[in-house]
Amino acid sequence: MIASPTTPVSVHTTASIATMVGGELVGRPDLPVLELAGLEQANGTSLTFIRSSKFAVQWPKSRAAAALVNRRVPIPGHDPTTRALILVENADLAMVKVLHLFLPAAHVPGAGIHARALVDPSARIGRNVSVGANTIIGPETEIGDGCVVHPNVTMGAHVRIGPMTTLHPSVVIYDRCVIGAQCILHGGVVIGADGFGFVPDPAGRGLVKVPHVGTVEIGNGVEIGANSCVDRGKFGATIVGDGTKIDNLVQIGHNVRIGRSCVVCGMTGIAGSVHIEDGVMIGGHVGVADGHHIGRGARVSAMSGVMDDVPAGATWFGTPAGNHKDQMRSFVALRQLSTYLREIKRSLKTPDAKG
Repeated sequence: MIASPTTPVSVHTTASIATMVGGELVGRPDLPVLELAGLEQANGTSLTFIRSSKFAVQWPKSRAAAALVNRRVPIPGHDPTTRALILVENADLAMVKVLHLFLPAAHVPGAGIHARALVDPSARIGRNVSVGANTIIGPETEIGDGCVVHPNVTMGAHVRIGPMTTLHPSVVIYDRCVIGAQCILHGGVVIGADGFGFVPDPAGRGLVKVPHVGTVEIGNGVEIGANSCVDRGKFGATIVGDGTKIDNLVQIGHNVRIGRSCVVCGMTGIAGSVHIEDGVMIGGHVGVADGHHIGRGARVSAMSGVMDDVPAGATWFGTPAGNHKDQMRSFVALRQLSTYLREIKRSLKTPDAKG
């Protein structure tokens, strides 16, 4: 359950929440809403949400006082004299608005630079910036107005951070990398480490490391999840476009170019020089081989291995990944294969009629 310790319990009711999200109230307007919860965990002062018929069937057994419901989803067993439904076009988007009502104030370092931070004299720090303890800010680095830098962050030389960006604890940003405005980098993110480049030593003495002299450029409004890494370019920049959201434990290789408003889910690995256009969605645990192109608005399903270019707007899945319809035909055929094999074995054991 999510409740705000700073919000008076009398503020939110089913009627006030319905008004805030622009929903149609079906049921009691006076029920207090003190917390948010899932259908199974809810109690008599909880608000939950229902996005599909799969969850709607749980409503009669749920103890929730109210639910945000996608308008076209029928809800069985609703008693409007005791509970409330708030009908909206999109329950997920409506819940985002409600979550902000219950969001506790985040802890941020105190205004200014903590006494235990180490800031190079040549660094330029904007107005209203908070810098936490044990943070290191290198030479000629610039931090824009309103940034929040949590403890134990390390920034190298000539780094640029745009206004209103938040760097959570233990973020590391190597030399010359650029982070845009209003970005969020979660704990343990590493920006600008060397790309994974090695060539065989002609003398047969192992591997020769390939230097990476490029940078990383992160656009505005980008969010990068905990312990994800974006490697610097071999030459030029590795680029993440405006508004793109990257989950935890994602690896982005050198000279990758990711467009605007993309989504990359957890444990995905994107090899070097991949080009991902705007609006692409990549599921969890996807691997993308180096040098390939994923077209605008394409979808790559979880656990896929991309070993070829993906056309714009296509949905691919599988390993090796392919077009959704083609892959489904292959899976159907594979499932039928055991039946065919049994029939072949049976026919081989059957004596020939002429024998």
